[in-house]
Amino acid sequence: MNTSVRKCAHERDALSATAVIEAILLVSSRPVTLSVLLSVTKLPEPKVRAAISKLKKNYSLEASGIVLREVAGGFQFATNPLCADVLERFRQEDRPSPLSGAAYEVLACILYLGPLTRADINVARGVNSDAVVRNLLDRNLLAEVGLAKGRAGTPALLDITEDFILAAGARDRDDFPTLEALVGPEEIARLRERVHGQTGERSVEDRSGGDR
Repeated sequence: MNTSVRKCAHERDALSATAVIEAILLVSSRPVTLSVLLSVTKLPEPKVRAAISKLKKNYSLEASGIVLREVAGGFQFATNPLCADVLERFRQEDRPSPLSGAAYEVLACILYLGPLTRADINVARGVNSDAVVRNLLDRNLLAEVGLAKGRAGTPALLDITEDFILAAGARDRDDFPTLEALVGPEEIARLRERVHGQTGERSVEDRSGGDR
């Protein structure tokens, strides 16, 4: 090992775990999971957890314009929500158009019953939802995650994305209320029967119009 390489290795080893993890989170555009941090840093888990705790204190709502959030099963730096008004004025950017009620219905169907095909979504809602699904795919709130191999034509299966989890401010799917807490058991049974007990593709897809 030459002198320059030994010097770089020594300087890297001299960095604290907090500094190393801070650098990783700073360059990542996505939440970084604990398992990835352990794999990349080669540090013991107690040391990584202690570093994360320290970063949470350093980047708190009260102390910094940047905060460390635990979202989508990982850790990510974000701007302090208390600075939102100032940042909005600074950026002077148009916000994306708000989601429609139909879009929220599609997301809820997939969140609680998914992954689903487009036909399944149409059956669940009782109306052609293709335009809504395309919009959600464009926004990366939905994504194709596989194929329904037992179905005619092998249609794509759609599921919510990490971007949806982030937008909802949740850590993972389990952060959302259970379906049983929102809907009665009889309605749940009817909905699941409609979606999983029959395809209903022709009766739904032949309907004209639909949401926009």
